Amino acid sequence: MALGATVMAEVIDLEHFRSKVAADHGFRSWLARFQEQFGPDTRLQDLSPSTLLYLATPGEENLYVLFDLVMGAQGLGGSLRFRLDDLNTDTKMKIIDCAFALVDRVRFEVMRRLGWVTLVPEVEVPIIALVNRAWRLGARFNQEAPALAPEHQEFPAYARLGPMDRVVFLRRIIPRAVVTFRDQMDSDRQG
Repeated sequence: MALGATVMAEVIDLEHFRSKVAADHGFRSWLARFQEQFGPDTRLQDLSPSTLLYLATPGEENLYVLFDLVMGAQGLGGSLRFRLDDLNTDTKMKIIDCAFALVDRVRFEVMRRLGWVTLVPEVEVPIIALVNRAWRLGARFNQEAPALAPEHQEFPAYARLGPMDRVVFLRRIIPRAVVTFRDQMDSDRQG
């Protein structure tokens, strides 16, 4: 019995070690850019509002920050390799897909903080674990979406839609959520 417990502890320690290494490599560029601490247990809900806003805002540079995370966590180096076209096409597509899946999760977190959505998938899962799942599952990773909160002003229109149309509806209000979140941050800084 003690041998089984020892083996299980070693497996858990090995998994934690792998997660720590992935976090060290994945968050390397984030540490300098955002001036925050990130580790294997950092979740989207742990990010500062300014970091979350940066990641949620559309833009090429913002996307490359996520490329750095994905590539580092997967042992592929940094986004410079992507920019220099030093990767095969399949790997590049997998990086892009994974980064876009993470952008969705980041934007859902913005919406969660605004109180616009409920039932956010995997809200307690560390970012590195999300990266690894998105990498492993590909398109199947982002099959779940949060639900619009009943308190949201557009909930009656949302409630009349079918499941697939509800996801489209949520994606349609993401730009407004990002602007609202930015405005809320600006208001908090001034107030």
